[in-house]
Amino acid sequence: VVIYAVLLRLLYLGVPELLFEEAYYWNYAKHLDIGYLDHPLMVAWIIRLFVALMGNIEFAVRAGAFLCWLATAWFSYRLTRDILGQAAAHRALTLIAVLPVYFFFGLFMSPDAPLAACWAAAIYFMHRIVVGDAPRAWLWLGVAIGLGMISKYTVLLLAAAIALYVLIDRPSRKWLTRPEPYVAALIALALFSPVIVWNWQQDWASFSFQSQDRLSSTYSFSLPRFAGNLIVLLTPTGVLSVIALVVCRRQITAGFAPPAASAAVTLERSQFLLTWLTLFPVAVFAAVSLIRVSKLNWTGPVWLGLVPFMAMLVTPGLQPGAPRLLTWCRRAWPPTIVACLLFYGAAMQWLGPGLPGVSYPHNMHLIGWRDFGRDIEVLVQRLARERGEEILVVGMDRNRIASGLAFYRAQYVDAAGGTAGYDPAFQTASENLYDGVGLMYALWFPAGQQNGKTMLLVGKDASSLSTERVLSRVKTAGDIGEIGVWNAGKPAGRYYYRLVTGYRAGAPASAASDAARDD
Repeated sequence: VVIYAVLLRLLYLGVPELLFEEAYYWNYAKHLDIGYLDHPLMVAWIIRLFVALMGNIEFAVRAGAFLCWLATAWFSYRLTRDILGQAAAHRALTLIAVLPVYFFFGLFMSPDAPLAACWAAAIYFMHRIVVGDAPRAWLWLGVAIGLGMISKYTVLLLAAAIALYVLIDRPSRKWLTRPEPYVAALIALALFSPVIVWNWQQDWASFSFQSQDRLSSTYSFSLPRFAGNLIVLLTPTGVLSVIALVVCRRQITAGFAPPAASAAVTLERSQFLLTWLTLFPVAVFAAVSLIRVSKLNWTGPVWLGLVPFMAMLVTPGLQPGAPRLLTWCRRAWPPTIVACLLFYGAAMQWLGPGLPGVSYPHNMHLIGWRDFGRDIEVLVQRLARERGEEILVVGMDRNRIASGLAFYRAQYVDAAGGTAGYDPAFQTASENLYDGVGLMYALWFPAGQQNGKTMLLVGKDASSLSTERVLSRVKTAGDIGEIGVWNAGKPAGRYYYRLVTGYRAGAPASAASDAARDD
């Protein structure tokens, strides 16, 4: 199962077109920096490394995600082997390979990919500290947390859970009088310092966006959506397994505890530690979903703490008379694993070469954009030759159109041999120029620096190119044209374009205020 899941990802790693998030993070890498508005720096630097080695291809953008998955799998395997032995470790590795959340973390590049690797490393080293009494593990824990902090701020919840565990667990309090935890904190802070420097330079924009701006956004009760997200991430069998691990904790421990009393105590401590490191962040996310919109990937890395014990429900050995829920989970995992693998194969084929008789949703990002990016770039080059000036392409939404066109225009230019000094990533902006939300585009393309430029506006609706906020900012506006989007010979959408001249910027707005207004 693991070999099949790994080969499936390798086979399709460069086949589907980029998700718009991946294209946006590729733009991070093109505008390389030590910080960004909506995420820290890790995803950008990983993409920059592989793109430098392989070029502007989908495989290069996603290669880092695959390697991060390997690190996640390795630490999860080691953690489970230390607690439950080799057989359970193999089954834990199977879950890491098959569960939707970790399958897709290892396929599509996002900040969650390095975050999951750092999260898995952190709980492994914390387990070595608590159960193995290993002082040196504190230093590696500091590295894992620090790298996690420059991947995604979410890891701070794990750091808080670790700190609280040391306070509430009596045997662990001895570390409060030792230097190792404080050295670990300094290591983490040192690794995180570039992000602090960037925020200081940008008036704390990212910290503000991820904290007070989100909390001051529109009220939304999304607990049902939060529960639905868990089912998507873990499958129904996975969610029921988590419930079983909480409700039937003693029965599971009794069924799997080694005969030696000391080993049984170790298993119980391991179970409490990892359950705490999982449920504390989950509780925080659930509380936030009571008042704000819940995001699908919020809890993704969190479940790594329970993977070893979920593997216990896949491993034979439950005693006769075990609760019905545990028995059901054992029986449900094999068909769940098979169903997941079949779905992944069909989904990858559909996103890539296509499936016979299966159509595509209208304007689904970014299906058919290899050809669409080529068509836009050919149009831009023709207009630039006719007019004798550079054309700035503007995607008329937050960041999807701009990010996708930047990547696929650049890919087409590379395939055509390139032009010295010309890079479409630096000639593709977002609707922040027309009082929309642009996130990092507001920093990459400040409106005041675009005055007088000729622009090719691209939107998924013709109406978005004729609004008052557009017409009031330009001197002339040409006719609206359209371009069909196709994939595997099937229609996948339609986009519209309009050439405008003499752009005039309005009152400046910061990237953080743009993002807050969008929330």
